[in-house]
Amino acid sequence: MGEREAVARPYARALVAAAAADLAGAEAWLQAAATAVADPAVAALISNPGLGDQALAAAFACERTNGCDAAARLVGVLIENGRLDYLPEVARVFAELKDEHEGRVRAEVISAHPLDARHSEALRAALAKRFGKTVALRVVVDPGLMAGAIVQIGDMVLDGSVRGRLRALGRAMGPF
Repeated sequence: MGEREAVARPYARALVAAAAADLAGAEAWLQAAATAVADPAVAALISNPGLGDQALAAAFACERTNGCDAAARLVGVLIENGRLDYLPEVARVFAELKDEHEGRVRAEVISAHPLDARHSEALRAALAKRFGKTVALRVVVDPGLMAGAIVQIGDMVLDGSVRGRLRALGRAMGPF
């Protein structure tokens, strides 16, 4: 875990507790705010010393839902602590904690070819069985794999691609 994630994790945990009644609303608002903070034009505005903390917090105010309001209050705390630039990390960690809270994992599948519905569902079911959680799949096509797929869930990578097998074979054979 890097320093930025270590700083972001307590903020994300606090938001999970504060927005427990509307985690989806908090996540949606937080992702939008994190995207805005990462935009170079917004980042330049945020770093403007003439813009006070109150004005900056007002720009992120929200009154639509409980989750949105809790996320906006969190942004206010980040502003007070001079850590608004950590918002993208907080949003990412929050999404992970929300998934954990809801018994879900996110899997990225990099496939040599597009997966049809039958293959996607079979992969989702196999991963759900292995992890004991609901699985949300995100499929990315990379023809460079030649065949097969790579599945990444968190820090774990399952490489079933031809490219990965050829690399493993090359390492096993060693130098000639």
